[in-house]
Amino acid sequence: MLSTLHTNDAPTAVTRLLELGVAPYLLNSTINGVMAQRLVRTLCPHCKRQVELNRAEDVAAWDALVAPWKANRPPSVFKPVGCLECRMTGYLGRVGIYETLLYSGAVKEQVSAGADIARIREIAFKEGMKPLRISGAMKVGAGQTTIDEVLKVAPPAREAAR
Repeated sequence: MLSTLHTNDAPTAVTRLLELGVAPYLLNSTINGVMAQRLVRTLCPHCKRQVELNRAEDVAAWDALVAPWKANRPPSVFKPVGCLECRMTGYLGRVGIYETLLYSGAVKEQVSAGADIARIREIAFKEGMKPLRISGAMKVGAGQTTIDEVLKVAPPAREAAR
């Protein structure tokens, strides 16, 4: 079954269900995974402009995007320009960024033990979950969207394992 729940990220969905009164044993027996998603605007392919990522403010924006992870900066990114195709916005369409929490045995143990969101998030990161901002950084590096777009919609990673 698929369902929708409004939370900031995938691990928070688990604690939100607990807050709503769902028993931990029910969560542990029914959830296989939780996905958080956001939509970001995609750059117009007709007018986007490639710029080197060397200005201090652009480097700082990239570093804020991937923090606390240390991701290699791409040599260049794309910026919106505006043309008749995109109605002078610089954007045309949207693309998803995703974060997937696999509901592993370690996560189940924490839910049964009444662990807090920070511990569940820590385990998820150690097991390979990549946050929304890292998914967005990959789209930025591929020239699909901008750093600003991802920063607008994706919450900062908290207490992340590097």
